[in-house]
Amino acid sequence: MTRESSSTPQGQERRREILLQAIDVFGEAGFGGARIDEVARRVGIRRPSILYHFPDKQALYEAAVSNIVDDILARVLEIDPELPGRLEAIADAWIDFIIARPNAARVLLRQMIDANPSTIQGIAKPVETLLASIQSAMDDQLGAEVGKTIDATEFVLILSSTSLVWVSSRSAVEGAFGLDTLSPQSVQRHRRTLHALTRQLLSATSDGAVPWASEAERALTKRKRTKHTNPRKPKR
Repeated sequence: MTRESSSTPQGQERRREILLQAIDVFGEAGFGGARIDEVARRVGIRRPSILYHFPDKQALYEAAVSNIVDDILARVLEIDPELPGRLEAIADAWIDFIIARPNAARVLLRQMIDANPSTIQGIAKPVETLLASIQSAMDDQLGAEVGKTIDATEFVLILSSTSLVWVSSRSAVEGAFGLDTLSPQSVQRHRRTLHALTRQLLSATSDGAVPWASEAERALTKRKRTKHTNPRKPKR
């Protein structure tokens, strides 16, 4: 049998199919529990065919993580940089990703928790580009004059960890509490929650007024601040 070269369209399609199945296996079993034989079984090929494209499990795992990061980056870069509320659009793109690829979300969560293997080749530049895009959206939405106390890395960690746990805990939560975190209703609630959290993080990152707040919200914030800084003196 003639092996498919990775440079041919057929070989590239085979490589992509292997990666997609590998992501499911890594998401379900983790790096330690994943088996190349199981990936081969799901693709419908033999183990040597996997090893032709990826020399070992480490190489397959690194390629799988790179595939996930590249997908997230592509979704974020598709968003119009001139779009008002671009951070909320980025949050939506992230939610769309984890809904479409829950096992990919599990791979990311396992990587964040276990860091095993700790070094993934080829993702430094995509991650850098992703963070730069999110930082740009934060700066545009806040304004250059606002003092910042949180950066894109912290922003991403807070938002992503919330959604990763939401998706990855689906089986346990549904079994124990009857909540399907990926049902349309739950996803819509989570989307609204992430939008609210995005606005709260924007508020936390500024030292002064909140640009997106309504006039009533700003007035309420001012009253609370005044009450806190100038408490009433107790009556004698």
